[in-house]
Formats: sequence, structure tokens, C-alpha cells
Amino acid sequence: MKAGNSINTTRMRTLFYSIILCSLSSPLLFSQSEKLYANHEIIQDIDFLIKDIEEIHPNLYHSVNKEDFLFRVQDVKDQLPDSISKINTWKRLYKILALLKEGHTYFLPPEDEIGDFLRFPYSIKIDDSEGNFIITGTLKGTSTEYTGSRIVSINGISTDSLLLIFKQSTSAENEPFIVFMNELHFDYSIYAIFGAPEYFDVELLEGDKLEKHRAKSVNHIPAKTEQYFTFSIIQDSIGYLDLNRLDSFSEFKKFCKSTFKTLSKNKISNLIIDFRGNGGGDSAMGDELMKYISAMPFSQYQGATGKVSSASRGQMKYTQKNDTLISVDLANHLIDPYPANKRYAGDVFLLIDGGTFSSAGSTAWCINHYNMATTIGTETGGTGMHYGHPLRRELPITGLTYFISHRQWYQIGADDKSTHGLIPDYKMDLSAEDIKNNRDTALDFAIELITQKKQ
Repeated sequence: MKAGNSINTTRMRTLFYSIILCSLSSPLLFSQSEKLYANHEIIQDIDFLIKDIEEIHPNLYHSVNKEDFLFRVQDVKDQLPDSISKINTWKRLYKILALLKEGHTYFLPPEDEIGDFLRFPYSIKIDDSEGNFIITGTLKGTSTEYTGSRIVSINGISTDSLLLIFKQSTSAENEPFIVFMNELHFDYSIYAIFGAPEYFDVELLEGDKLEKHRAKSVNHIPAKTEQYFTFSIIQDSIGYLDLNRLDSFSEFKKFCKSTFKTLSKNKISNLIIDFRGNGGGDSAMGDELMKYISAMPFSQYQGATGKVSSASRGQMKYTQKNDTLISVDLANHLIDPYPANKRYAGDVFLLIDGGTFSSAGSTAWCINHYNMATTIGTETGGTGMHYGHPLRRELPITGLTYFISHRQWYQIGADDKSTHGLIPDYKMDLSAEDIKNNRDTALDFAIELITQKKQ
């Protein structure tokens, strides 16, 4: 969406609010004695929010017309009830920040108040082209008799209407990240619309036939433990580096040293790096990885601009005056790769998707810019030009926590038109048939490329 355009038609705005407002009346699992806030208190919080983000953000209305934005804010105010809980306040206010179209500017859900709610029982993949959801498993396991089936409605609302709500309510620069975030947090996305009913009425498309199914909600979901980074040798001769999160730099540095020694010792000439679903973390870890696979000095960033405000001065220790914009050229701040005897000399294949975001998206963009790898998968959620380095903030009355970007970033080679993610060399996405047969098309394709190269 280009700056200056209206963010929606009257028809879409009416549809969105009619569905959302109906959903907000759904029963929720919270105590009847939960604290309620008066209408005027929530309005004070909203006014604080708008003033705060206008002071902190370097270019707030980059993707939304200011007049239209303020109209939507007023609409939220006008439709507030006389009293409202913290949970239902969050349901209304997170849509305000979502209008800004940024993955780093968002509200946190009030998880302490929400608690262990009854959840939609299935994990899903969103098929944006078809406007429906493909069941990939259950929240308490991976297999279900409905795996691969398409959901076309939930509780009487069509999936294309639900997708419209997701797109209007998710903080993200592009649709790949919107899709990924709603897949990853589908239980919260559905909770925000329907609350926590004991059952969900689901309409499934099986071939050409529609089937109605009543799905029982689940809670007490087991916590998932996932290692930030792992390495293995697959197919006896291919290195597979799975990076789920760029966190714990000191451990990652040791991990990389060990991994690339193993690759050298075993004469592994092909390496697959899996960045899918990596939401970022420490960009220095991306630099550390690239020092092993780049044949030339590199920089992740073309440049950056930060805004000084009372909030950023306090958190970032700026010394400049408030409302000052600080711009830095970073293209020539090059990082030298490791010496040739330490670097990896084989071919690299990078797997990416809509969940490759933030510093992971920056690393992927840099790897592609310097031709360090062949890229496979789907467009990244991290875009060439984006806003980030968010400041953590809190509303004064409800205490709801939110984050607001205070810097504008340009990936290496990017400019103001680079509002898209990294487009892979080979586009590979999962189909319903792939899900039914537990196939990983991107990984399989990378292995196939390697196999063909050896022949």
C-alpha cells in the first residue's frame, strides 16, 4: 500500500468492523470479577498511544494516509462500550497499530489475563490463493484424520472473510509475514475473533463435497522446546544447518566453528541453510554465519535513520535534541570474511519463507545480494526497506504493552521502493497433497538440485 492511498473501501471497512464487533461479544474464559475500565479511561490510553507513536516513529504514515488512520482511531473510540476489560481493550487497540503495516510495531496480548484459554484444536497452513486453511495437524500432536483437508468456514464465517480480518489486524510489512504470523499464532488469531467456545463448527472441503464437522476445543497445550540452531549431515553427503532463532551469540560462535570444521573434515561440498520461520534476533549472528560462506567483504545494511525522542533518548542514550533524525550510511562499513582456510568453499542453498524476518530477513537479503547461496522457498517477511529497533512501551491506565519502531533500515542494495521481501530463485510452497504426505517441498527441491549437480 503506497502512502497517501485510502487503506480500504467503505464496503471492506464495514465488513471488517461488523465481523470484529460481533466477535467481541463472544463468551470468554475470564473471571466475572475481572477489572473493568471506564470508556473515558480507554480513550485516555488511546490518546496517549497516538501521541507516543507520533513522537517516536521516524516516518509514521509511510503506508497509511494520516487522515484515514485518525478516522479509524476515532471509529475505535466511538464504538467503545461504557466499560470494558483489559482483554477486550487489547482486541480493539491492536488493530490500530496493525494499520501502520510493520512487524516491529505491535501490541502484546495480555497473556496473564487471557490465561490457558480453550483453543481451536488444529494447526493450519493458510492458502492465500484459494482463501482457505489447510489442516496440518493438531495442537497436541501432528497427526489427524483431517490432515490435508481444507477449512472453508469456522463458526459460520467464511475463511476468506477471516483472512480479510487477519490482513487488517496483523502488524506486518507484507502478506507473506501476515500469513506466517497467523499460521504460527492461529489459536490467538481465532481467539481474538471468536473468544474461547467449547466447540468450533468447521466446514471442510473434501474433494468437491462440503462436510460439516464439530471440533472440540483444547487447552493445557504442552510447551514446545526448539533448539535455536542445529547441524546434521543428511543423505550421507549434504550438510543441513537449521537456524530457528538468532539468539545466544557466544554459543552460536562456538557452534559455527564446530560446524564448519565438521564440513571441512568430512569434505561436504553442499550445505543447506534453513532460515524458514526464523524471526530474527541478533544481527551479529548473521554476520558470523556469513563470515564462513562469503568470499568478499560484506555489509548487511545500506543505511539507517533513527529518530530522537524522549523515549529513545532514555532507552538508547541519544544526546541529540528531540525530533532530530540521525542518518547513517552503512554500505561501506564492510565486514571481512574469515581467511580462506576457515571458510566454506562448497555450494550453499538457503531455504526461506514468510517467517524469515527481522535480522534473519536481513541476513537472507545480504546472502542473496552477494550471491552467497541459491535461495529456495517463498518470499521473506523481512523487506528490503523496513522499520525496526522497536522501543518497549506501556499504556498508562490499562498497562497494555506495545512496541514502536524508532529506526528506518535499508538492506544492502535496497531503496525506498524495496518494500517487498527477498524473492527466492526457486519458488517452492507446500500444497495440500504435500501436507497429506508429510513432504517438505523446499528441502526436497534443494536435495534434488544437489543430486542433479552431482550427475
